[in-house]
Amino acid sequence: MSNEAIAQQLRELADLTDYVGDSPFKARAYRQAAHTLETLTTPIEAIAEQGVDALQAIPGIGEAIAEKIVAYLQTGVLPKREQLLSQVPHGVLEVMAVPGIGAKTAKLLHDRLGVRDLESLRHALLSGAADQLPGLSPHKRERLLRLLELQHKSQRRTPLGFALQRGQDLLRAVQQVQGVQQAQLCGSARRMQEDIGDLDFLVATELPEPTLEALLKLPEIHAVYAQGAHRAQAFLSDGLQVDFRATPPNHWGAGLVYLTGSKAHTIRLRQRAQQRGLKLNEYGVWRGDVCIASESEEAVYAALGLPCIPPPLREDAGELEAAEQGRLPQLLQPQHVRGDLQSHSNWSDGFNTLEEMAQTAAALGYDYLAITDHAHLLGEGGEWMTAFEQRRREIDALNEQYGGRPYLLDALEVNIRADGSLDAPEAMLHRAQLVLAGVHDAHGMPREQMTQRLLRALEHPAVDILAHPTCRRYGKRLANDADWERIFERARALGKAVEINGYPTRMDPPTPLARALVESGAWVSLGTDSHAARDLPAMTLAVGLAQRAWATPERVLNTLARDALLQWLADRRQQV
Repeated sequence: MSNEAIAQQLRELADLTDYVGDSPFKARAYRQAAHTLETLTTPIEAIAEQGVDALQAIPGIGEAIAEKIVAYLQTGVLPKREQLLSQVPHGVLEVMAVPGIGAKTAKLLHDRLGVRDLESLRHALLSGAADQLPGLSPHKRERLLRLLELQHKSQRRTPLGFALQRGQDLLRAVQQVQGVQQAQLCGSARRMQEDIGDLDFLVATELPEPTLEALLKLPEIHAVYAQGAHRAQAFLSDGLQVDFRATPPNHWGAGLVYLTGSKAHTIRLRQRAQQRGLKLNEYGVWRGDVCIASESEEAVYAALGLPCIPPPLREDAGELEAAEQGRLPQLLQPQHVRGDLQSHSNWSDGFNTLEEMAQTAAALGYDYLAITDHAHLLGEGGEWMTAFEQRRREIDALNEQYGGRPYLLDALEVNIRADGSLDAPEAMLHRAQLVLAGVHDAHGMPREQMTQRLLRALEHPAVDILAHPTCRRYGKRLANDADWERIFERARALGKAVEINGYPTRMDPPTPLARALVESGAWVSLGTDSHAARDLPAMTLAVGLAQRAWATPERVLNTLARDALLQWLADRRQQV
């Protein structure tokens, strides 16, 4: 957005002015103007359209800065900033952005130690070379190193399954801070993206600066990196970045749209506003200098001639066209889910007993829970069937004891061998109420070979669901390649389901393939792949990924009531 972009440019111009030793009064004026623009709700373009005099009427904006703003609006750059930038070492701005390093220290670091970026700064601090510089005490050196380490860690993306709960826990703390009227976790976490770069929080407050001060004192905050009039950047102890943005309560809805993103979606909205003679920024939809919508997301989208688009769809992937044409899907919601169709007990590699799994599922309000223990871990050779029958008797007893609330399905997860055959006795496969088949070894096959492997498994009459189709694991394994269009189409033709897996390290298949799955018309199965009772709430992740895939309840198995699901399984068995 222009207000924020120009404010950032002016702030950098102030830093560069200090670095080259120009007038400190100029630098102070640039910073004051940047602060003013950050707190200005009206789009600066709307004011500039009224002329330079209108810009100069803004407190802190004199003639010279007004001319710079006009130049930026016309060209996208501040000429004075570009001029000074050419006179200083490359990377000096990122060095000066580190809290505690001003222009004087940055120049000293460069002139004496050759520091020109964050990496060379880190080396100078670690080597002890910076210890002899004035103003760099051992305590300050250690603090700078900690900040640099956190900043480095923050560059890595974090799986949503690891970050979402932390974000929700922090949100509860944020909501209790004095001065916060409303708060929301936004950004890629609100869009349920499979991995995130940081946690973005929007807070509505009448007192932005003291409220941000209080937020940065929360015990969860490990280090503060930057703080301004309406935003602050900090880190949790493991380097996960947290961004806070404050907005006036009457601009809450516009702030949500802006901070939720995605960037591509927001750009399309701004273009749409421009086509209608309007402007959109983080404070609202504007006609000239009059705000016509800001308090709610619904109002912002309505001002642009659209229904409110659900956050998981905001990726510039056809959602604006669908909204305009009245084709937005009625997305699957958490309350539509009646049960979990992949979980594991201590009969195979799970940590909890069948009863403990049932109790947790009951607490979640589930009608049913599929216990899909790994077939090959139930026993060896002739013991497989013995263990399978013993487990079945325990499941039957629990269903009777709990009155089927939840109903435990006597299910299996079976490994798909490299040739596409199933690693389980045929008798066991045909006696199980539900069978998932998935790849657990021999990953990375050539595309056609993997395609044939999965197609053969789907063709097996006992298989109901293809589990975690691409087998990706964050930080461990890339997704397998296959002709997913053929696989999903074959599943649809056979009346079988393909899983959207919400286990935190899986989130499988990725969004583009999950959407292709939904568009194929095949049945979708949601599973948490839980190996402990505490994993069962990961259904939130499976639902979020299904929403990103534009899934509606009609073709999701988990939305079926227990009797309807059992009938679906029975019909499949009759087809065999």
